[in-house]
Amino acid sequence: MEASAAFWCLVLLASASLVFCTKQRSISAPMVVLRGNSAILKCSFPDISPDDVVIWVAAPKNVISSGRKVSTKYRRHRVVGDSKQGEYNLVINNLQLEDEGEYRCSTLEGATKEVKLVVVAPLSAPPKISGGEIPAKTGESLHLTCRSVGGNPLPQLKWYNGTKLYSDVTVVYNRDYDEVSAKLVLAKVSKWDHGSNFTCVADQGYPGVVGPKFSSRTLKVHYSPSVKILQPSIHAREGETVNLTCAVDSNPAAVVTWKKLGEAMSGFGGNGGHILRIPKLNRRDSGVYQCTADNGIYPIGIGTATVDVLYPPTIDPAIEAEVTVLYGTDDFMLKCLATGNPKPHIRWRRKDTSLYWENPLRFHRVRYDVEGKYECVATSKGFPETTKTSFINVVGRPSIQGRAVKMAVRKGSTARLVCDVIADPVPGKIDWLWRNKNGVENVINVLDESVMLDEKITPHGKMGFLAVKNVDEDREGTYECRASNMFGLAQKEIQLQVSGTQHALGAIVATTVTVVLLAVLIVIGVVLARSKGLICLQKKPEIPRVRASRSSAAHAKYGRKLGHGTNDSGIEDLELHEVDGTLKPRPPPRADKDWASVGLSYSGLVHSATLPPYATVERQRPEGGDTERQEAEADIEWQLTVEPPEPPPKENVRHLVKHATTAGNRNSTAAGDQSGGCEIV
Repeated sequence: MEASAAFWCLVLLASASLVFCTKQRSISAPMVVLRGNSAILKCSFPDISPDDVVIWVAAPKNVISSGRKVSTKYRRHRVVGDSKQGEYNLVINNLQLEDEGEYRCSTLEGATKEVKLVVVAPLSAPPKISGGEIPAKTGESLHLTCRSVGGNPLPQLKWYNGTKLYSDVTVVYNRDYDEVSAKLVLAKVSKWDHGSNFTCVADQGYPGVVGPKFSSRTLKVHYSPSVKILQPSIHAREGETVNLTCAVDSNPAAVVTWKKLGEAMSGFGGNGGHILRIPKLNRRDSGVYQCTADNGIYPIGIGTATVDVLYPPTIDPAIEAEVTVLYGTDDFMLKCLATGNPKPHIRWRRKDTSLYWENPLRFHRVRYDVEGKYECVATSKGFPETTKTSFINVVGRPSIQGRAVKMAVRKGSTARLVCDVIADPVPGKIDWLWRNKNGVENVINVLDESVMLDEKITPHGKMGFLAVKNVDEDREGTYECRASNMFGLAQKEIQLQVSGTQHALGAIVATTVTVVLLAVLIVIGVVLARSKGLICLQKKPEIPRVRASRSSAAHAKYGRKLGHGTNDSGIEDLELHEVDGTLKPRPPPRADKDWASVGLSYSGLVHSATLPPYATVERQRPEGGDTERQEAEADIEWQLTVEPPEPPPKENVRHLVKHATTAGNRNSTAAGDQSGGCEIV
């Protein structure tokens, strides 16, 4: 017993010397544990020597353990862990409020670790509210008090009206009785406070261990009537029935009466829908009608409605002024209702435009460009059109403009990528990712000095900008921008290629080699074909000409003027021959004709003297032709080509070109062997 006492004295002296030591001191975050549970305070020194001693001390100077030996007065405490790893964790079972405080784990070498233990005792009951039990009148003050007893730590009390937090609250702590109270004073209650739910919340500050408790009080306020005429101005034709509705808001309920100003009449309806019915309108019913509501609280509620016995188109006021629709919704429809006589034609148009749609307004798929103001337009003959505006508010997941693209930049330059996002609500930020050629994905952030990130708010969303500086082949790959909001995620990929890399150089070399090989093959094929006589070059032959004594539109049907076509066009020119006063193609040539000399002059080919004065030729002239130029064109030359006979067999190696003589030479000879029509070049 004496040896044990001496041991703890030495430990106490050692711990006392460590209290003020700050060498290698570290403080952990507070540990919060519910009363009755167990707590493990961790302490480890991986580099501790076998001769060193670890001591646990509770504030202020209560030594709990030395090494793994625990003082006998701490029966709920024990030290656990792997000694070889330097672990000396303190376990406290069945935690009580007195266990709360600071704990220190230290060695003789001066290393110290501290941790604060918080023991939470939950509230035994929710807080209690006093005040507001009886109805209050508008303008009066109201006092509400919230009290909470017990708990460790004492809770914080807060007052809420729905979700509105009141900051002007008087809070009093009485720690002798473990009590806290919060007093809320409403200087003047109003009609808007009627039915309000005032809530007192008691929160001990550790939501992960124990949740808050709360109590509520619903207020009752008496207030004077307020009147609203749902249709303050009504237009109707004679013979129709009009219902005037007086909507009354009051507490307690009010008595409603109707009268027409300037006349004696009265009527009343039921709660919540006080209606005056006027059947079979006539012109004398036009005027101002007054609704009066009285519940004994001053002032009395009064509202008026004007009836005009001429009824233009009236659009149902129930149509919503703003309609919220989710982006991507299919077959969205907005219907407009209108009354009138004659029945109005109802259409929709986008505000400030002249583009109309039929009613109901339909969209097969809602996108962000649908958002805007739309007017319901009701028109009737004899009355001006009636409109009502409804704003279509499109909300939903982001939409990134454009599809996946490819971008090529030069090596060493800066690649600038843009991500245009349309969204409502606007995304908090635009994220960029990079997937390199090996498929490794990296998140791009502002800490990367090789890139610059920027964002800009736009009227329809947000734009993100990514600039990759000094790009090389290592920066190639897929860049992806992502934008998200509460409705979903959108992303877009951009393929980045860097020119000047080995990949691009190889593609250029391969393309060049392919083009050169194709050119060589074409040249070899042409040379072989010409050497075998499969192709040749043909000179353009001289064309024999004939003088025509008269010009007419009928000539153009069979021949062509000089300079107005070539043999290469595929049109065969025909000689003209006069038959019975009309122009006909010349009959086929005789078989025994010498085709070696074809350049003859046919001065009498066309005999104008035998043609009808104008009839046949003019009938073939195009409508509106110029008749004044008939005589001036009498000497126009016509180019005629006579089809030669079939060439002899291709037994001769040489190919010749036929040469036509001029019109002055009657006889001409062939310029070579007559066995072919080509010349070797």
